[in-house]
Amino acid sequence: MSKFLIRLDDIHPQMNKENFQRLIVYMTKYNLKGILGVIPDNQDKSLQKSKADPEFWKKIKTLEEKGYCIAQHGFQHVYDSDNGGILNLNPQSEFAGHSYAIQKEKMVLGKKKLEQKGLRPNLFMAPSHSFDHNTLEVVKELGYGITDGFGLWPRYKKGLLNIPQLFASPFHFGIGLYTICLHTDSMKDSDFLHIQQHIERNHKRFISPNQIQQYTLKKQQYLYKFIDTLAGFLLKILLKIKRQSLS
Repeated sequence: MSKFLIRLDDIHPQMNKENFQRLIVYMTKYNLKGILGVIPDNQDKSLQKSKADPEFWKKIKTLEEKGYCIAQHGFQHVYDSDNGGILNLNPQSEFAGHSYAIQKEKMVLGKKKLEQKGLRPNLFMAPSHSFDHNTLEVVKELGYGITDGFGLWPRYKKGLLNIPQLFASPFHFGIGLYTICLHTDSMKDSDFLHIQQHIERNHKRFISPNQIQQYTLKKQQYLYKFIDTLAGFLLKILLKIKRQSLS
């Protein structure tokens, strides 16, 4: 039976705090916790929806203490590369296409900024889902896991925890763990209604970040690993076909 995990992207002091709080209140009603993709030093003007909230960092720290997981969402969220990376979902990146040294500098600076705010990030979330093999090397070196990629279950690949993220909606295939990616800045009433209805019907099937390890594939689970690899391969093909039909 499918399990679900909520991931919130583009979290920073100038986000749409009303939308963000609206979802947090609803999650609290059902005692749900999720992954917060916090931008350490947002310089992306397209994401600046309001004046900086002076209480932002304190609020995020409080959520972390309640069981939310902090993911470092890039560094400044500024795209300076047209490399789509391994997933090739978007032709823009803050990391993919850059050298190992440049990527490490960005990631280390971002990690320090989050830690200076009292946070303890343990996952990495690449802006625009764009990362490459250099990114993964730095992620592993800093002791992070990564929340992204194709697959039905979290699993370790070359010693790095990969938590797949397939959809921005509650869609699922009936098996696996699904990270539902939400951008609260752009959510409309209909989007809130959709996710709220899904939570109401399935709140007992949502997990907290501290339960991810329970659903991570083990070495001896060969059949599940085969299914996971096959599913990832097929999803990549379907995405490619979909893109070609839209082009």
